[in-house]
Amino acid sequence: ALCANVAMAQDEVLMQVHGTQVTDRDVMAELQRVPPEARAAAVAKPGTMQAILKTLMARRLLASEARTNGLVANADMQALLKINEERILSDARMLQIDAAGEPDEAALDAYARNKYQAESKAFEVPAQTHARHILLTGDGDEPRAQAEKLLADIKGGASFEELAKAQSKDPGSAAKGGDLGFFAEGRMVPEFDAALKNMKPGEVSAPVKTQFGWHLIQLAERRPAGKRPYDEVRQDLQSEARTRILSEKRVAKSTALLEGATYQEDAIKAFVEKAK
Repeated sequence: ALCANVAMAQDEVLMQVHGTQVTDRDVMAELQRVPPEARAAAVAKPGTMQAILKTLMARRLLASEARTNGLVANADMQALLKINEERILSDARMLQIDAAGEPDEAALDAYARNKYQAESKAFEVPAQTHARHILLTGDGDEPRAQAEKLLADIKGGASFEELAKAQSKDPGSAAKGGDLGFFAEGRMVPEFDAALKNMKPGEVSAPVKTQFGWHLIQLAERRPAGKRPYDEVRQDLQSEARTRILSEKRVAKSTALLEGATYQEDAIKAFVEKAK
């Protein structure tokens, strides 16, 4: 993956202003601030890459001027530089701890299954319907007549899905053969829900008028109310498990580091008063 390891950089010069350079190692270090999954996209466009290089170069030149102008000798600046260095190094150490404590598949599955059982109500779903439709829009009698013709074609053996791809005016489902997926009662407009109530799987409705136009509806299947299967939610639960397990390890590390720490109450009070 792009920038997965900064040490892989080759110090290839990408931009230069007189004697000052920006290298690929600099860019890779900068991209550590970007989520891993977005790094490739961040440099895919030439304009974006140039913007990154300009930012790095301007920052480097300004930092050089800051040193020349004596800012580094300022005590507050030295403290700020130290804090920023410690932030970077502590973040890197925590990532190192994460890598060493990466939970195995068994631990993730145990967490996921335990939560699935302990919080079963969170995975309950109402009865759902799976349907397809063909939507015909327009004014007057023409769209209804077209719907009637398509219904006759379907009864004559034409494929509902192929007709939906060719004729449906619903941009969200036409390319999928009119497939609307599973949905609970009340998700569709009332006329649409009413048409489905007495249908059997495989049946196609007579033309149904709604605020969107005329529909032909095909009932694919019904799913009773119940609990989502574990396999359907396993990946999300395991991802949650990984985040929680690593977070607990981070907290444990911080707690261990701070064991025995004391607060200098008088010094803290004096600082607060001075900061007001």
